[in-house]
Amino acid sequence: YLLNKPAAAQSVIRAGYIGVARDHPDYLTLGLLNYLFGGQFTARLNLNLRQNKGYSYGYSSWIEWHRRSSLMLAGGGVQTSVTREAVQETLKEFRDIGGERPVDEGEFESAKDGLLRQFPSSFETSWQVLDRMAQIVFNELPGDYYRSLPTDIEAVSMADVHRAALEHVVSDRLTVLVVGDSYEVKTGLKELGLTL
Repeated sequence: YLLNKPAAAQSVIRAGYIGVARDHPDYLTLGLLNYLFGGQFTARLNLNLRQNKGYSYGYSSWIEWHRRSSLMLAGGGVQTSVTREAVQETLKEFRDIGGERPVDEGEFESAKDGLLRQFPSSFETSWQVLDRMAQIVFNELPGDYYRSLPTDIEAVSMADVHRAALEHVVSDRLTVLVVGDSYEVKTGLKELGLTL
């Protein structure tokens, strides 16, 4: 989908698909996979589109978890002149993580360490504690869910992450939304074979 914003200096890109529900057995594995894919500054998406290419100030991914299904999203703002290239790299990253460039040991361990280190700080404020309690109620989790969470994250293996990438990261079902100057970006997006 292309939403026209005439004379926009940037294009905002979102690519995503509908995934599994919050209570799926791969919840933690997918959370770890997302963290190394686009959930931290040193994740694949940001390293590619910000650090290596200079297309964006920040490019990330996240999962919006819900009881019936989730929404896996990736994107960011990019310079109008590189919209085509940024979309192309986004699609490539989705394909590669379950294909030609699977997760390696270094990024797996770094992501797991990052998740575990940030865990205590997710309970620092009253608002964060309230949010965690609400998640327990809304998702019908056991009362001691957060007590065992670090151990459960530690138990996720690289084999689990590889399997989840193959089973759940679906590049052929992605929906792409670009908000930007249609006159400047439409031709390039069509060159990628996207149906607008």
